[in-house]
Amino acid sequence: MPPATGWETVTLPDIWSTRWPGHDGTVWYRVEWTHCPGQAVAVFLEYLSMAGAGRLNDDTLWADASLVEPLSRGWNLPRYSLLPPSALRAGTNTLWFRAVGYDRYSSGLGGVHVGPPDEIRPLYEREWLLRRVLPQVNLIISITLGCFFLVVWLLRRNEQAYGWYALTSLAWLLFGLNSAVTSPWPFATTHGWSTWITLVFTIYCSAFAMFAWRFGGQRFPRLERALWTLTGAVCVALLALGPVQPKIVFYLVAMGYAAVFVGTCVQFQLHALRTRRPEHLFLAACMLSFLVAVTHDMLAFLRIIDDVHGYTSATAPLMMIGMALVLAWSFTTTLGRVERFNRELADHVDRARRELTHTLGRQHELEVANARLSERLQISHDLHDGLGSSLVRSIVMAETGNATLPPQHYVSILKSLRDDLRQILDQSFAATPAAVASPADWIAPLRRRYGELFDEQEVRCAWRIAGNWPAEPDPARLLALTRFLEEALTNVIKHSRASAITVTLADAGHGVLALSVEDDGAGFDVGLADHPMAGIGLRSMRARIARIGGRLEIESDAGGTRLRVHLPPITHFSG
Repeated sequence: MPPATGWETVTLPDIWSTRWPGHDGTVWYRVEWTHCPGQAVAVFLEYLSMAGAGRLNDDTLWADASLVEPLSRGWNLPRYSLLPPSALRAGTNTLWFRAVGYDRYSSGLGGVHVGPPDEIRPLYEREWLLRRVLPQVNLIISITLGCFFLVVWLLRRNEQAYGWYALTSLAWLLFGLNSAVTSPWPFATTHGWSTWITLVFTIYCSAFAMFAWRFGGQRFPRLERALWTLTGAVCVALLALGPVQPKIVFYLVAMGYAAVFVGTCVQFQLHALRTRRPEHLFLAACMLSFLVAVTHDMLAFLRIIDDVHGYTSATAPLMMIGMALVLAWSFTTTLGRVERFNRELADHVDRARRELTHTLGRQHELEVANARLSERLQISHDLHDGLGSSLVRSIVMAETGNATLPPQHYVSILKSLRDDLRQILDQSFAATPAAVASPADWIAPLRRRYGELFDEQEVRCAWRIAGNWPAEPDPARLLALTRFLEEALTNVIKHSRASAITVTLADAGHGVLALSVEDDGAGFDVGLADHPMAGIGLRSMRARIARIGGRLEIESDAGGTRLRVHLPPITHFSG
């Protein structure tokens, strides 16, 4: 029940610590007014700190859920009641307000308005907007922007400004709960909640400073280490002191980190004026508006000015949106630069691709020309070792022979020379296409030319050709295989005295191409043929196959000769 004595006249809003410093507990307020019967009456209470109850005469109007620890947090909750006519009296009526709180948190009673509902209701709705709606909007904006930029930072870890902004937003979200919740849960006491909010405030101010510095491209290693070291020490001290922390500690921490926030804003204004970058100037303007609100609330907190309404809750959403717009602007600008870089890189890649194509084409032409030159050298060797030796042998036989040499012998000599010349000419002017669809298409010209020679020599020839290539060969390899096969077939005609020959082209597995030429001729001594003093035919065949990465195996005995070529696919390396 309210006390009967000890009443003092006060002006609302009232903070009782100005009269009774150090008082914690309950204070009663009594408001009297004269009522005219027949008139509807409403009462609007701006705030009551920390928790409390209201009565009209002897009837209860409302009461908070808990008037003992843990106290209900009704300090930011406007109260509106339409007074019941049955409780009103003609003449003097009394409103009783019981306030329960602590000296540390500026407990007391806000303004009380009594009058007709159509006049009191708009005042209540305005106060509800300031004290309940704006803080909740602030929380929604903070959690939305904080989560969004946290995801952006996780995707782009090098953009540290996004990470610090996310931490700033989430810390402001937790700090903003102080104005929105009506219970200290999960803490058991009001002091536990107050300690938690103070810790969050220190983290918010420190994270805000880091965001401003990183966004402005500034680094202060020693100052940053000192700031976070101090913040850690303050948090540990607050947790250690707990509910017994002196009031001066609470004020020093609150005002000290408010000074950090204000100092960061002022420093960034100067930095933006130096850089003149649009995003810095825009963020500086946002900070300036919030700086005015924070300065006002600090003066009200210190009771230097008499105002119970905080501007921070009204300007914080604009501040957070402005900061988010600046970050979004910076992000889109960075994306624009990345897109321009990608376009320029694509142009460079296209030019490099064209140059590479031209270079590879030129290299291919040079390789083909080199192959042709090598073939011409081979032809000269063949003319020297083949046709040249035949001519010399024929001339010697004609000069030393008797006059009665039968004409058939001369005809045989001329036919042999003709065959040698025909083979050399065929080798000189045979053209291998740049690409052939199948092994049968590639070997068809050789099969036609040598088939006629084998028919004239009465040599049986079997062609066993695979239907497809095991691996697509390039023109240089096709040309080398063509020359190898021409030389092998020519040697059969010239030297083997064979009656049957078999040409096989098959897939040996894993993309390996196997080409073999077998005859049933007289054979030869492989070791003697490889001797440097012998002709260049066999050695040139080995060199030709080795140049294209293949392996040549030669077997020869009295039963015939077998030449086998194994050609693996081309291997591409990257590095």
